[in-house]
Amino acid sequence: MANAALQQQLNSMSLDQTSRHKIIIGIDYGTTFSGISYVTTDKSDIHDINIISDWPGEPHTTWKTPTRIAYQKENPSLAENKWGFEVRPKLKSYSWTKLLLDKNALAGDYDDPALLNMTGQGMMRLPSFRTAPEVCEDFLRGVYEYVSSKLRRQMTDIVYDNTPMECWVTLPAIWSEEAKVATLKAAKKAGFSNRLGDEIFTIAEPEAAAIATLKMYSHTDSFNKIKPRDNILICDCGGGTVDITTYTIVEVEPRLEFDELYVGVGGKCGSTYIDRNLHAFLSERFGSAFDEVPDAQKGPGSKFMTCFEMIKRDFGRNEERELVELSPLKLDTEDSFCYDEEERMVILTHEEMQGLFDPVVDQIINLVEQQVKEAKENQNAAIDRIVLVGGFGESPYLNKVLKEWCLQHGEITLMCPEHPQSAVVRGAALRGLEGVTPRIKKARRHYGMGLCVTFEEGVDPESLGFTDEWDGRKLCMNRIVWMVAKGENVSADTVIDQRYIHKYTPGVATRSTTKLYSTALDIPPRYSTDSRVEVVGNVISSFSKDFDFGSSTESVYNTKLKKMIHQFEAKIQVRFGDKGSNLTFKNLVNGEVKSSASIEFSSH
Repeated sequence: MANAALQQQLNSMSLDQTSRHKIIIGIDYGTTFSGISYVTTDKSDIHDINIISDWPGEPHTTWKTPTRIAYQKENPSLAENKWGFEVRPKLKSYSWTKLLLDKNALAGDYDDPALLNMTGQGMMRLPSFRTAPEVCEDFLRGVYEYVSSKLRRQMTDIVYDNTPMECWVTLPAIWSEEAKVATLKAAKKAGFSNRLGDEIFTIAEPEAAAIATLKMYSHTDSFNKIKPRDNILICDCGGGTVDITTYTIVEVEPRLEFDELYVGVGGKCGSTYIDRNLHAFLSERFGSAFDEVPDAQKGPGSKFMTCFEMIKRDFGRNEERELVELSPLKLDTEDSFCYDEEERMVILTHEEMQGLFDPVVDQIINLVEQQVKEAKENQNAAIDRIVLVGGFGESPYLNKVLKEWCLQHGEITLMCPEHPQSAVVRGAALRGLEGVTPRIKKARRHYGMGLCVTFEEGVDPESLGFTDEWDGRKLCMNRIVWMVAKGENVSADTVIDQRYIHKYTPGVATRSTTKLYSTALDIPPRYSTDSRVEVVGNVISSFSKDFDFGSSTESVYNTKLKKMIHQFEAKIQVRFGDKGSNLTFKNLVNGEVKSSASIEFSSH
């Protein structure tokens, strides 16, 4: 029905009309599954948003396609690369690549500890000829080409070619800036926003989920309508990550408005954690008999793991404690209570299956508990309801355990909306369509610049001290000037200016490099050498050889060095709350924007 309505709407659009309208695209690039939503800007409601549910290689309706790719280069039977459902079990393929995009980030308190050691059929592994961002790009290229061909069929080529596209890519809120930019670049290279007039932005996954969920619950006919001053915790449980953010409702009518209540939390402890637990369990039980099974028979997309996925989704739906039968898996071992050789079937007890779930569910409960506790202690706010979204949010077992926790912790209502798996991608399109976004967000990390500042005797170590050739002052290296504090309010208007001094030689092009750092610690370290500080990247500012610094430049003769020293004063302007979640930079000299600044991410 929705597709037919959209086609009728698009067919009626003239070229004059297309110049006034856009196609909004939501892109949910997930660890295990990915989804696409779309809508045109002459629509105005969440119900007008279309979710692609017919994917290549899958005859049934499904909200998402597997985030999996097989390369023709490694599979001689293929005429071209295959992605999604078209990747058959016996093909050499790659999955879970999304988690490698954030490989330089420090491990979080709630991350699955086995992540760094994961091996197997494409699990946390890359082809020798492609990097993680390139694998992401290749997969998204297949998605883009499919979406484009689908829209062209519905709109006609001429309307499609003359209608600009606004793309919203969803990203885990816990991700580093490096991972965000890597995904954004991959989406651009894949084709999203590569036409004249197209634009692309990023949005945090829990924010997108909140936009869709809160919008749905704000409707007058909603069964559980939200109201002003409600505090709602959004728990986005995906395949790779879990993101938790709490929002307070400001008003519902005439327009939905809400603020982020407290700094969100999260971890790399999504439902693939259960898959890794299964592999570890079977490796311990069967030893080499399991370890030596070809990857194509036990990895993502294999018949064995597809069987496990179906059972995993249904686990906890009833109280019966039946045996869990997983097949097919041919093991070089004899019949036993845990393996049926004839049926090629692995047998788990209910308790063993629960044991695969519990470490993951416990981490999610810990994250929820931390958010509820901190909201109460720091904002004196009680959580009214918890909304579970994401693919793993549908898990009967997770819902059951979390509901029990809610009953034990006051009057908290647990809710799971219809189609929680599509909440993120639906919210991404709604963000573009209506501009709905939290008025105020909370910075999840401290952000600062690495600068040389005045040495503090008795505080700074002598090994970091040096004499400035400009005026002979004693300065301290490796210091961080923290500009944005964790938990600080960030809005669309948040701009931070950081003054800096840079030496230069007149008549020679100059390039200044300032490191941008971040940390998730509550109290930020003083020095950039602290292991808990992460390098976000290098902010590069370039000035031509004939650049006019005007009154911002000074010169002095250094008698000891017997030479003139020239320096200029400038500001790096960082915008944290721009449209989308992208960090943007500008250089200001004498209060005017004189050059652009870019960020280069570290390759460590």
